Amino acid sequence: MAALLLALPASARVMPDLYEVNEAVPSRGTTDRAEATRRGLERVFVRVTGNQNVGNDPKLAPVLKQAQKYVQGYRYDTEDNQLYLQLTFDPQALNDLVHKLQLPLWPNNRPGTLVWMAVDTLQGGRDTLRQEDYPELFGLLDGLAMERGLPLDFPVMDLNDQRNMPLGALWAQDESAAQRAGVRYHPDATLMGRLLQTSGQRWQANWLLIHGGRSYAFDASGASLEEVALRGVNEAANRLAERYAVRSDDAGVASAVLVEISGIRSFADYSKATGYLQGLAQVSSADVLSVNGDRLTLALTTSTQLESLRDVLALNRNLQLAKDEGLVDLTGYRAPLGSAQNPLRYSWQ
Repeated sequence: MAALLLALPASARVMPDLYEVNEAVPSRGTTDRAEATRRGLERVFVRVTGNQNVGNDPKLAPVLKQAQKYVQGYRYDTEDNQLYLQLTFDPQALNDLVHKLQLPLWPNNRPGTLVWMAVDTLQGGRDTLRQEDYPELFGLLDGLAMERGLPLDFPVMDLNDQRNMPLGALWAQDESAAQRAGVRYHPDATLMGRLLQTSGQRWQANWLLIHGGRSYAFDASGASLEEVALRGVNEAANRLAERYAVRSDDAGVASAVLVEISGIRSFADYSKATGYLQGLAQVSSADVLSVNGDRLTLALTTSTQLESLRDVLALNRNLQLAKDEGLVDLTGYRAPLGSAQNPLRYSWQ
């Protein structure tokens, strides 16, 4: 069953459980519940803001002291003789609070990230990291992905993967190989890591995050394989959160961006397309200007930079970027992208 789940393609996903946490507690007492609720709320703020250090923000201190105020529901459960408090926080109340405190808000539609890793140990030499060989490590990575709200996928490393991503290409962090090998998984982002044991208790890792036509390289060091692997995924979550988080304190002025979507052939297509655009956290309004045949034109009001808005739209698999048809007049002038004369053009798949 695990192999089947790993084989499923990665894609941008709406993360449904960002506001739910489990906290281990010593008892059902009021004091223990209050402390667990405070810890749980801090974990939720890390997921929702994308900032792993948000708990250190002095603006959050008084909120955490009143954590129980934001609890939507809770219950106790026991597993392996350990008592857990399962907490659900109020999403709307917390989102409003994030805005009020001028913290970043990372919308719950997040890029599916495919992770390839190679290891070089003092005893075993160089090899590809596979889940069946390192189940505890991959379990830790899954846990971290849940804590950060980042959907992770791992290649199954069958013969197809081994052919498309040979060990040499993975160690070299070959972006072309990553593109070929990722075709079957359809990831929004690809994370490649090479993890090197330099001594009995020291590890070094080099990471490459590939997303949206850009690459981000970063390093990690630590005392174990698990430590440098977790640091790599953590930093990838930081980079993606920086790219997609909406910041209420941004100085950007709201403006209208025109979007034209072709291939709208039914009312269901119309509803899905308009509903998606109207639901984006980066968009304050999405007004339909016209419907002409299978072509839908909308005006999006946003204070997000155009490049960031395009990144967000690219997360929807139904929206395929159309060929740039911006008209250039005889003087060489091209109307600004997103204007009425040169809208962002997509086709609906």
